[in-house]
Amino acid sequence: MAIPYSAEKDDLYYPARHAVFFPNGRPQSGAALCVELARLAYCQLETSFAFDQNRIRKTLGRIQFTDCKFFETASQPGGGGSHAFLVLDGKNKLAILSFRGTDKDDPSDLSDDFNALPQPWPAGGNVHSGFARALLDVWQAVDAALQLIGDYELLFTGHSLGAAMATLASSLRTPKSLYTFGSPRAGDAGFVILLKGLDNHRYVDCCDLVARLPPEAMHYAHIPGNIYYVDRNRNVQQLKPDDPSIGEDQVKAEEEYLEDYAWRIGDVPLRALADHAPVNYVWPVTAATP
Repeated sequence: MAIPYSAEKDDLYYPARHAVFFPNGRPQSGAALCVELARLAYCQLETSFAFDQNRIRKTLGRIQFTDCKFFETASQPGGGGSHAFLVLDGKNKLAILSFRGTDKDDPSDLSDDFNALPQPWPAGGNVHSGFARALLDVWQAVDAALQLIGDYELLFTGHSLGAAMATLASSLRTPKSLYTFGSPRAGDAGFVILLKGLDNHRYVDCCDLVARLPPEAMHYAHIPGNIYYVDRNRNVQQLKPDDPSIGEDQVKAEEEYLEDYAWRIGDVPLRALADHAPVNYVWPVTAATP
């Protein structure tokens, strides 16, 4: 069965607007569970940037999560700023911390994304200043909640800006596993070495531009771990970053996109942006790791 793909602007800019979360119930794998929780973090009220807590709680209740704690700043009118939630499954003693990615209408998020100047990080090395601010704005409350979960298995996850925040958080409190989707580079070599040995699962969708930012020329690097590449046919492969097949696949993907999607009204003009849509991670990851 073919795995779907979306080039629609709405799926990139408003990930939760048309989302049907967990249509087949709770996934068995950590990757499939985390990719959908990363998308669920984009649920917000129509009148502000604040979480749509009712929708999130209702969704989580359907998949046997017993509690959810929300963390938000209000650096902008209407609830703009950083957002995360911690979900708890008391029966299985599982806790997952999910960070929201960039909201294109939130100037606070956009400022964080573009403030790429490095700054010293408390745990070591240098990190992206905008990502650091985004995490530290909520970290005190998040860390206090994490100290209360006891012997729960702890996972961190996020998409885009949320993935960068989850990565930085992993250097302050080590989770059992980190799952990121469309993650930018968050720190330099001095920071990266802090997370050596972390059970890290980083997913990159084909031509996703964000996964290539900030550039290595600015001395940023991805942290080590398991790297999963979603090819143009929506298959998930575990590859090394320098595998030559990736570049070949990306060229063909761009060519096919120009023919099939770029010219259509309502679609994103560039595959490098369309591939960043959370749903384009949800579908293949769920199919590969149900």
